[in-house]
Amino acid sequence: MGQIFDRISRLARAYVNDSRTPDQAWAEQMLGSDDDELRRIIDELHAQPQAPNVPDDVRRAFSILGIAVTHDQQAIKDAYRAAIAQWHPDRYVNATPEEHHRAQERSREINAAYLLLKAYYDQR
Repeated sequence: MGQIFDRISRLARAYVNDSRTPDQAWAEQMLGSDDDELRRIIDELHAQPQAPNVPDDVRRAFSILGIAVTHDQQAIKDAYRAAIAQWHPDRYVNATPEEHHRAQERSREINAAYLLLKAYYDQR
C-alpha cells in the first residue's frame, strides 16, 4: 500500500513541478489533501474480492477469452462468442496468408480455452 501511495504522490509532484501543465489544481489538491483519505481509497481497492483459487491453465483460458476469473458461465459463453466472431478464419478469407494463418491459430486457441472452461465448470 505504501508503494502505491508513494507513486501517486510522485506523480502529483511531477504535475506541480511541470510548468507545461496548464491545470495544476488537481495535483496541488492531491498533495494538500489528507493522506488518510487517499490511504482509505487504496485500502478499499485492495479489499476487492479476490479471484477464487483456480488452476493456472484455467486462468490462462480466462485470459484468452479476455474475462476475469470471477465471471459466470453465461459471461464465458458471451466472451467466447465475441472472440470467435472476431477471429473466425472465414472473416480472413481475403486477407494475406499470414493473417489467415494467425486467425486459424487464434480460433483454435479460443475454442480450446472455451472447452477447458466448459469442462472445468462441469466438474464443479
